[in-house]
Amino acid sequence: MVKKLVKETILKNNLIEKGDCVIVGLSGGPDSVCLFSILLELRDELDISISAVHVNHMFRHGDAESDQTYVKAMCENAEIPCEIIIRDCAKIAKEQGLTFEEAGRNIRYEAFYESAKKLIANGIKPRKIKIAVAQNKNDQAETLLMRIMRGTGVSGLSGIEYMRSGEHGTSIIRPLLDVDRISIEDYCAEKNLNPCIDHTNDEALYTRNKIRLELIPYMEKNFNENIINALIRLTQSAKEDDECLWEQAQKAYCMAKRDLTESGVIVNSDESIVLDRAMLTELNPAIRKRVVLAAFYETGLMQDITASHLEAIDDIIFSDNASAKTNLPSGYVMSVSYENAIFFCENLESTHHAKIEFKKNVKVIAIEDYKEESYNNSAKHEGRYVVAFDYEKLEGTLENPCDAIEIRSREQGDYFTPQGMKSGRKKIQDYFVDRKIPKENRELYKLATLGKEVIWVFDPVYNKHNEISEKYKVAIGTKRVLVLEIEKET
Repeated sequence: MVKKLVKETILKNNLIEKGDCVIVGLSGGPDSVCLFSILLELRDELDISISAVHVNHMFRHGDAESDQTYVKAMCENAEIPCEIIIRDCAKIAKEQGLTFEEAGRNIRYEAFYESAKKLIANGIKPRKIKIAVAQNKNDQAETLLMRIMRGTGVSGLSGIEYMRSGEHGTSIIRPLLDVDRISIEDYCAEKNLNPCIDHTNDEALYTRNKIRLELIPYMEKNFNENIINALIRLTQSAKEDDECLWEQAQKAYCMAKRDLTESGVIVNSDESIVLDRAMLTELNPAIRKRVVLAAFYETGLMQDITASHLEAIDDIIFSDNASAKTNLPSGYVMSVSYENAIFFCENLESTHHAKIEFKKNVKVIAIEDYKEESYNNSAKHEGRYVVAFDYEKLEGTLENPCDAIEIRSREQGDYFTPQGMKSGRKKIQDYFVDRKIPKENRELYKLATLGKEVIWVFDPVYNKHNEISEKYKVAIGTKRVLVLEIEKET
């Protein structure tokens, strides 16, 4: 019966395909032993190869060594390769400020992924590697109650997934998720497997143990004797709703996503996502939060995003600030810059947006009569900029403007007369704000200057923005032009 149910779960959820390499997390307890045994029975039918990983957490002196010996013997009898990993979990938990449960889980998954990397090194495609862990139906119910008490949303109510993405392109699968604990124990007894028993599971020391030993029995006795199945139905219903919301969110995500180059945003990582900020504000909150999550998933942040993080992100999306940011785990950042919402990791160094330097002094190509068909104000030619100014206006400002013009980055006190501004001038800082140039981009802009007066502003990274001062632009009435060639540093 259990074998049939596991097979149905595998096939219904497409957990395993022909030719897969399945790594079983084998602790030696009833759940993992049951999973290991059933996969061995199904090995030829499913056409898969099997290996095992056992982690000795050094928690229970004597018992931990017995579990290790049991697992090793079981794998040897089945002629299945098994990696034994020994780690001082208590020490690691203390060093990293984690609970024993958290440290143990991290150690196990590190061991699984290390085993997977060895398979990949031997030529196995990552998508063909499945890491099988032994959560069961009761674990599903316990996890749901834990999440409810912590204040979860619909996604959390969906419970543990049958399959999720793992590191290095692998997948984590849970073939026992439809099997209850009693059925697992009965299977082990029927097959004379004699699994190891962790007696700390019978002690109400941790939250999960308290839920298993105290809360669920209390609910069964006083409210619903079938509370496990009722909770499972809730996860299934929530999963359907969540999938529907995610389907809508993916469509909205594709619509809100902006091309990084087109957006003109410059950040510290090529693995960045830019979304249309205004479009985000128009989305239903349930859809918007999933769009935000989709952006982080694509940049590499797959977990540890909490409700408080999503609330902080909402705050800056809807704020009146032209620019603001909020930090997330592992160095990830969400920021807004005018109409853009940007998702990236500050820990990743950019390989794309190198700072572009130009020769400080510029080359004068010509001072000649203006012919309308010959010169526009500016143009870019294979890394060189050719720009034309009204020579009489420049000459009226300085005795020899050709020697005075410099190319540099902005400095305090710089000012500019934007096109369309018939009188007066603006601080270059105010000009950038008016033109909605993101703060992170401004240092990359280059200026052609006469002292503190800016006569030309240009963007050498994307070539999306360049503007000649209203005072010196070529226009009707121009008689002679000063034509400059501006080259990159070599």
